[in-house]
Amino acid sequence: MATRMKEALLKGELDLIGKQMHEAWQYKKRMAEGITNPTIDRIYDSAREAGALGGKISGAGGGGYMFFYCPGNTRYAVTKSLDQFGGVVTPFDFTKSGMNSWRV
Repeated sequence: MATRMKEALLKGELDLIGKQMHEAWQYKKRMAEGITNPTIDRIYDSAREAGALGGKISGAGGGGYMFFYCPGNTRYAVTKSLDQFGGVVTPFDFTKSGMNSWRV
């Protein structure tokens, strides 16, 4: 899956990455009980219904982040759909110099 996502990224096929994220999430949920719960499923489904093509849940022990691939301007509808869950939307940008996880 990671190789397919890398190829899509190199080709500039970003929507394909979102679809592959969704496919990976479907596989991951089947791996073991406890991967998800009803709240996570509601959040994920709400984002997809609002226009996200796929998402990734990260963090151990039931905490962490959920991030979604939102094509075009769907991020506004996705953000609005997620407001009901009380999370905080953290914008980010891709950079050519690597990842920055905080700002000083």
